[in-house]
Amino acid sequence: MTDPIPPSPTPRSPNTSGTPASRPTRSRPARPLAAVALGALLLVGAYAGATAVFSARAQTLTADLTTTLRARAAASGAQVEQVSYTRGFTHSTQVLRLTLPGSTGASQALLVTNDIRHGPLPAFSGVGQATVTTTFRPEDPQAQAAYARAFPDRQPQVQTVIGLAGDTHSRVDVPGGTLTEQGTTVTWEPLGGTVDAEGHDTRLNLSWPGLTVRDPGDGNPTTATVGRVTLTGENRRSGPTDPIGLGRASLTLDRAALQGDGAAMNLTALNISADTTGEGDYLNSAVRYDVGTLTLPGPDGAAQTLRDLQLHLSLGHLAREPLARLATLLNEAPALKETPTAPDPADPFATLDPAQQAQARADLLTLLKDTPVLRLERLNVTQPGGNVTLTGQFSLPGAARLTDPQLQALPDRPDTLLPLADLQLKLSGTQAALTGLLGNLGPLAELADIDTLLGAGYLTRSGDQLGLDLRLDQGRATLNGQPLD
Repeated sequence: MTDPIPPSPTPRSPNTSGTPASRPTRSRPARPLAAVALGALLLVGAYAGATAVFSARAQTLTADLTTTLRARAAASGAQVEQVSYTRGFTHSTQVLRLTLPGSTGASQALLVTNDIRHGPLPAFSGVGQATVTTTFRPEDPQAQAAYARAFPDRQPQVQTVIGLAGDTHSRVDVPGGTLTEQGTTVTWEPLGGTVDAEGHDTRLNLSWPGLTVRDPGDGNPTTATVGRVTLTGENRRSGPTDPIGLGRASLTLDRAALQGDGAAMNLTALNISADTTGEGDYLNSAVRYDVGTLTLPGPDGAAQTLRDLQLHLSLGHLAREPLARLATLLNEAPALKETPTAPDPADPFATLDPAQQAQARADLLTLLKDTPVLRLERLNVTQPGGNVTLTGQFSLPGAARLTDPQLQALPDRPDTLLPLADLQLKLSGTQAALTGLLGNLGPLAELADIDTLLGAGYLTRSGDQLGLDLRLDQGRATLNGQPLD
């Protein structure tokens, strides 16, 4: 098959007029300015439309965050209320009042301002739904004046970028500074860090070099220092209704010291960590406290140094569903009011309505009947003469026999738990280490003489190790294998 023959070009007529041949007609080029103007108009229109959408979306996100903050604050006795919300086309402002319960009964109020720039190019700093700059200040005028003196140039703030998919990236910025009030000078270093939330995953990373406090006193100065502090963590929830999630968190403190009144306290290498893991339909949680050294004034005034302090606890076999319902109920419960008819704040169910209280008790019974186990993995103190270690565990296997009326009576009759409980405690250590540790008790050491405890059978000896084994088996108690009457 041969290629098709292209058509012949149309022949031009010969020029017989004697006049110069005219130039061929050219098409008029497109007007670039008109095209650019049209494109810019479309771009501005698209930006304006997207900004309107993100303005409404930012208001929804802000409302959701406010609801979450209100619920979490209520769980700790605080209150959150919206003072104002001013919505603009590209810029909105929200003001919240956060009321914190005071240690002496007087509450403290903070005003939280969220300055919101809507997307899709919020503040022209990137692509997203919005940027939120959060600042804080005390509501009390005197405290607000002191706050202004502490941060005269730049206030602490949290800047959050909300991405197109709803993910958030927050940066915490607290400037360093110095403040002197009534002769006491506080000097602190800048604090910074990030908080990222992507889907149901959250990551936290904060770092603070520390502070120094100097009080001249009445000729007897006191100085306190706090070294570098870091806080890291990550949490993954199974969904938006999961109030607990799985993850870990860690707080470290390099050092802390207090000197004054002729005495000193020093602490080094503090580490606090927590882990929550899942195992089928159950959760396991562990928390660990570790201290490198702790130096305290002894009974005779001489410094006493404790090393390698460890407290490791775990709580396992917690049914996930009833625990999640309990956590949600308590987080969403209204805060206790300071009124003469307010319920007892020691009762965690005091702010729930009757139906919620019934649900909470049912979930608590379910948790107890699944026999969770509280373990003292390790309580350790290192003395010059060796280690003293305590381990143990506690569970309620008899809780399967509990009824709802018995559960309600437990706060008034905690002794009724003993026939339901299994308890085991084991103590071990060298005699030199135990003697040194008991010596730190001062006058109480005379009541806990090692030889007396050995003679009475409270302690047993195995080589250079002393030990104690206490067991409680649903009402039957033994010490070192001997029944306790």
